[in-house]
Amino acid sequence: MNIFRPLYLSISKKRFYKPFHPFKLPKKPTHLISAPNNIRDFLKTLFFLSGLRNSGTIVIVMQKSLENIHRFFKKNIFEAIFYDKTPLLFSKEYKILEERLNRRSFNFLIELNVPANISLPYLTNAEKRICLDKKSNFPYYNIFMKDGLNVLNEFFHIQESNPQDLFDFKERDLRKVEQKFHKNRPLLFLNRKDDTKWDGDKVAVGKDILPSDPESFQVLYLADAYCGEHDGFYEFAKIFNKQIIK
Repeated sequence: MNIFRPLYLSISKKRFYKPFHPFKLPKKPTHLISAPNNIRDFLKTLFFLSGLRNSGTIVIVMQKSLENIHRFFKKNIFEAIFYDKTPLLFSKEYKILEERLNRRSFNFLIELNVPANISLPYLTNAEKRICLDKKSNFPYYNIFMKDGLNVLNEFFHIQESNPQDLFDFKERDLRKVEQKFHKNRPLLFLNRKDDTKWDGDKVAVGKDILPSDPESFQVLYLADAYCGEHDGFYEFAKIFNKQIIK
C-alpha cells in the first residue's frame, strides 16, 4: 500500500467540492463507468448498460477477469479498458488508466462497485459522479443512488432494453463447441453436485468444463436449462431466458 495515498486523498478532496448543474446536459453525454469486479454483478448491470448506450457514449473500465464474457459482446458497443488490480491512486494500474484517459472529457462518472473506489474521480473531470455505496463518499462522489440500479434507470430516463442485444455469438464458433462436447438436446448446464434428474444430456461445471473456460458461456448459450449456484452463470441464464431448475 502506498503510505501517502490516504493523506493525499484527504488533503486534496477539496477539489471535488465544486457545485454542479443537475439538469444541464448535452444531447449525447459521455459516461465513464467502473464495472463491478465479478461477472455475476457485472451481468446484473447489463439491463442498465444496454439502455444507457442508446443515450450517449460509454467508456467502461473493468477487471481482466471479465474478459471471458466481454469477448462475446458486439464490436464497438462501448470502449472497454481492462486492468489487473483495483486502480488505486499512485498504483501502476491507476497510471495506466490515467494515460488511456488523458485529455478525454466525461459528463458522468458512474462507479458500480461497492465499496466505491474514491481514486477514480481523480481520473476524470466529470462534473457528476455517481456511486451506489451507502457509505458517505462525498465529495469524491456527489450523487448517491440509494436503491441501486433501478434508480439509475429512472435517473437517466432509460427505456426498457434487452441485454441480449449486447451479445454476438457466432454460428461457426457455436458449431465448433457443439462438435467438441457431443451433447444432445435437451441440454442441462449443471453448476452443482450431479444429483439432478434430467431427461437429456448434461454439461457439468468442474467435470465437463471449467468455470474459467471461455467456452463455458457458449455452452450455456446453447443449453436449454440451468441448474446450480446463483453466480455469473445463473445471471447469464436469466438474460437468455433459460429454464431454471431448482
